[in-house]
Amino acid sequence: MQNKNIITFIKKIGVFLLPVFALIIWYLNSDPFKVIHTYRTYSNQPIDLNQGYISWQSYLNHKDSLKYDSFIFGNSCTMAYPTTLWKNYLQGASAIRLNGNSESLYAIHKKIKRLDELGVPIKNILLLLDHNTLRKLAKTNSHSRILHPDVSHIKQIEFQKEFMAAFFNPEFLIPYVDYMVFGKFRNYMKGIIITKDYYRNNQTNDIINPRELEIEQLGQSYWDNHKKEFPLRSNKPKEYAQVIFNKQNKILNEINEIFKKHHTNYQIIINPEWSQRKLNNLDLKQLKSLFDPGRIHNFSGKNQYTQNKTYFYEKNHYRPLLGKIILQEIYKQ
Repeated sequence: MQNKNIITFIKKIGVFLLPVFALIIWYLNSDPFKVIHTYRTYSNQPIDLNQGYISWQSYLNHKDSLKYDSFIFGNSCTMAYPTTLWKNYLQGASAIRLNGNSESLYAIHKKIKRLDELGVPIKNILLLLDHNTLRKLAKTNSHSRILHPDVSHIKQIEFQKEFMAAFFNPEFLIPYVDYMVFGKFRNYMKGIIITKDYYRNNQTNDIINPRELEIEQLGQSYWDNHKKEFPLRSNKPKEYAQVIFNKQNKILNEINEIFKKHHTNYQIIINPEWSQRKLNNLDLKQLKSLFDPGRIHNFSGKNQYTQNKTYFYEKNHYRPLLGKIILQEIYKQ
C-alpha cells in the first residue's frame, strides 16, 4: 500500500514538472535572449536583447579579422552616430559601437579597461555622456544590463541564471510564449514584444531605427502622429543636480589615464535632450578639469540642437540627422 502511494505521488509530481521541463528544453533550444549560443547576427528578434552583451559579442566575433581600433561608447543615443559617419573624420580606422542598455559610467569604464587589458590599440573614442550615465556607478546583474562575462569575468553559471530567471518571470514568459505560439501581437505584450526590430550591422554594431522608415514615408506627419511622445517643455528648463563626486572622479580619471597611455584621439559628447535639461555646471567644470576641455562638447540644455523636433524620434532619442551635424561641429573645432 505504501509503495502504491509513493508511485501515485511520483506520477502527480511528474505531471506537475512536465511543463517545467518542457519550458527548460524550449529555453535552451530557442535561446530567446541569445546568450547561450554564439550568433553572427542579432537582427530580427521579437524581444529587446541585452545591448551591452550583443555589442561586446559582436566585437569578439570579428576582432581578429577586423582589428578594431576605434570605439563608440554610451547608451542607446549612440545610434545617432553610425560608424560610417564617424569614420569620415578618422584616418584608416576600424570602428565598432560598444553601447549598452541605459549605459552606466561603471560599464563604460569596465569595457575601456578590458580593451586595455587585451592590448587593443585604442586610437579613437567617441564617448557619449549625460546625467543618467554619469550617476550610475553600481554593478547590476539584471538580465538587460549585466555585462558580458568577458568584460565582468563573472562565472558563466551566474551569468546564465539571470537570463533563465528572467525567462521564467510570468511577466515575460506569458506574453513571450503567447507570441511565439500564435504569432500575434496583443496590447498586453507591449514592453516585452517588439514588432519592429532595429536593423543591425553585425560587424560595426550600427543600427537603423525602424522609425527612420516611418519618417521617410510620413514626412512631417510623423511628428504629428507621435506628438504624445514629445511632452511640453518649460520655457526655463531646469539644470540637473550635481552627480560627479569622488567615485565618479576616480573612474573618469582612470579612463583618462588609459586614453593618455594609448594617445587616444577622443571626443566626449554631452547628449542633447528633448527636455532641454542642462548638465549640471559643476559636473561640466569637473569633466573639463579631468579631460582636455577642448574635447568636451556640451549639447545639453536649450540650444539650436534641442529646439528642432525633427532631430528627435521621441523624447529620449535623437536621430543620425542631428548626429551628423554634431560630428561636423566637434571635428571642425
